[in-house]
Amino acid sequence: MTPSAALRRSLSLKMACLGLLCGVAPEAGAGAQDNRSSRSDYVIEARVDGERHELSGRETITWTNRSGDRVSDLAFHLYLNAFSGNRSTHLAESKGRLRGRKVENEWGWQRVERLVVDGQDVTASLRYAQPDDGNEEDRTVLLADLPAPVVPGGSIEIELEWSSLLPRVRRRTGHAGDFYFAAQWFPKLGVYEGGQGWNCHQFHASTEFYADYGTFDVTLDLPARFENKVGASGVQAGPPIVSGDRVLTRFLAPSLADRKRRDNTGKLALVHDFAWTADPAYSVFKKTFHYDEWAQRFPEEVTRTSAALGREPATLSLRPVDVTVLIHPERWEQRERHYEATATALFFYGLWFGEYPYEHITVVDPSWSGRAAGGMEYPTIFTCGTRLFTEPDMYTPEGVTVHEAGHQFWYGLVGNNEFEAAWLDEGFNSYADSEALVRRYGPSRATTTYASIPIDGVPMGQGPGGGELSEILSARRWKLPLDIELEPLHPNGFVDYWRDQPALAFATRHDDPRWADRAGYLRDPDSDPVDMDAWTYVDRQSYRTNSYPRPAVILRSMAGVFGEEAFMKGMRHYSESWRYRHPYPEDFFQAFGEGAGIDASWYFADLFQSTKTVDWSVEVSQVRVAEARGWVQASPGVPFELISDEPEEEDEDGDGEKDGDKGDGRSWEVEILLRRQGELRLPLEVELTFAGGRTERHTWTRAEQQGVRWKRITLTSAEKLKSAVIDPERGIYLDLDMSDNQWFDETEKVTATRWTERVFSRYAHLLHFFEGIGG
Repeated sequence: MTPSAALRRSLSLKMACLGLLCGVAPEAGAGAQDNRSSRSDYVIEARVDGERHELSGRETITWTNRSGDRVSDLAFHLYLNAFSGNRSTHLAESKGRLRGRKVENEWGWQRVERLVVDGQDVTASLRYAQPDDGNEEDRTVLLADLPAPVVPGGSIEIELEWSSLLPRVRRRTGHAGDFYFAAQWFPKLGVYEGGQGWNCHQFHASTEFYADYGTFDVTLDLPARFENKVGASGVQAGPPIVSGDRVLTRFLAPSLADRKRRDNTGKLALVHDFAWTADPAYSVFKKTFHYDEWAQRFPEEVTRTSAALGREPATLSLRPVDVTVLIHPERWEQRERHYEATATALFFYGLWFGEYPYEHITVVDPSWSGRAAGGMEYPTIFTCGTRLFTEPDMYTPEGVTVHEAGHQFWYGLVGNNEFEAAWLDEGFNSYADSEALVRRYGPSRATTTYASIPIDGVPMGQGPGGGELSEILSARRWKLPLDIELEPLHPNGFVDYWRDQPALAFATRHDDPRWADRAGYLRDPDSDPVDMDAWTYVDRQSYRTNSYPRPAVILRSMAGVFGEEAFMKGMRHYSESWRYRHPYPEDFFQAFGEGAGIDASWYFADLFQSTKTVDWSVEVSQVRVAEARGWVQASPGVPFELISDEPEEEDEDGDGEKDGDKGDGRSWEVEILLRRQGELRLPLEVELTFAGGRTERHTWTRAEQQGVRWKRITLTSAEKLKSAVIDPERGIYLDLDMSDNQWFDETEKVTATRWTERVFSRYAHLLHFFEGIGG
């Protein structure tokens, strides 16, 4: 029997079993009365031409309508058509470039050749749509009419035959020689939302994905050289079947066992997408994550989470997970590090937000030529990215691995609409990955790369020049008409190393990833609100800021404003309530408030749905209570008495005391002035520390800030004020400029002098270098 015949024969057998499989899992979405979380179960069989990189496929979708509408049409995503030509919406918005490179060849496409619904051929009704921008050259959305409406609660069987050409991998999906990573590779239904119709957006340069939950049964027919070198969502169902020069490999997502097992939220597992990879060069490493091992390594985190959530530690236990790392031989030594970073996400995210419910996860290290597929997430499989000569505290590959593994929770389990609210997963994941990374690895160590070799430290100042004129004069890049670019002199790592003299002019730097999130937020804190459709931000920088670091900073600051217990309860309640469902921002706002037991509506409106910012500052003045001078009167009617008419001594050194004045036991008059720039009002604490070590705190409430941009605190103290610090716990990360958030009576000057010396050394070496070239 030929492989193709085997595919056709097995399709009917699988569909006969699908009803049984589907019968196990409807409870997974029980209670999901949101009028949009319907269900899609897929059976897919695809043949891969390993020479031309073409796919031919057949798929059957069982779609169950869980909205309250009668549905009379279908909408499909054909994501691969984004790479069919330079006039697609995706390529047009990218200015014809993907990952910085101009796309001029090795395109991709997808075509639906036949569509049958409940036995009736509706191919003639197929038509493309452009719901977002009207670009008729874009073919990433396909519509079809149904022969009869699907009533609420009803199901239909959809059969498709299709063919595709995989593009050269430049963004997420495609091929690079024998390396394949196939993502968004099959015709996929959009999400029907009651009262709104199909939510099926075009594939934009700044958008990702949105699909219903269900199950996948996928058989891949590949050249025999890929035997046992294929990874995919879910688990492999049995050994591969070799027939001549072809090999069949079948995957189930979730696995049959997972579809019957309730996770610790009481729900049955589902997934909303399927991706696969293949490369004969893969080396395979396997190891199992066990919760108890990690709980013993981080008992304080278990205790902290248990106390904050008000749950017994035993109820937070997580299932074991088999981890498979598909890694290329030259990076084999990093296999344990990929596993460790994946386990970091499984432990911390699972502890905080609820367990990863699947028995298996696949970690993919893309080939060097296919690295554009790196850094992307899909259910139970994700791609990372790395390089040689790294250490764990450099966060490579640890940073991207924790982030993409973390997407199994934010996007994988809580399935928000990434087109319209990308921040609901990217921002949540950016918050959580920084928290996990700093707990497992500590602050990251900064390095500078020369000739692909990382060197400890960073320069203390930028090199001279910059901009287009500098590139022309230094012959680094010449931009010519007709979009032609020349690079006469390419950067040379060894020459750059000699120029920079890292051993003499660099400084070591360790970065807390939580504060790195704030640095990212400050790149564009107010161009747009966070809560916008992902393709409508003013530019790419605004999209990145508002999808990743800004919501991370807003979430982290919520713990500072409302308290850690309320924050963790709110986040846990949201993640459990919306598992295997499709939340929107309003659903998060409501669920968080319910779980936390607070009204945070003002915070959500100000931080996620406006461009309000804040910049606080503190100023202090203090002097000794003045000695009595001049004429005084003890009581009315008695004569005035001259106490003193000697001139006051000057406070020449500005320390609040007159020269030669020892105080004589007199108290201090202290004035603290708090200022607020910007429209954002948050409750603010300031901590005062006095000479004897005594501290006291004052709060500037939101109500007090209404219509007022400053607050003056005056007091009399027997001890001199030594410091005044805004937000002493540093729990609020939103202040645009923290350099004026503290005041100290005495300042330390040695550190500034040492940093200044390094900066001068840096520029002295640069000047010597350029002088030598010029001479």
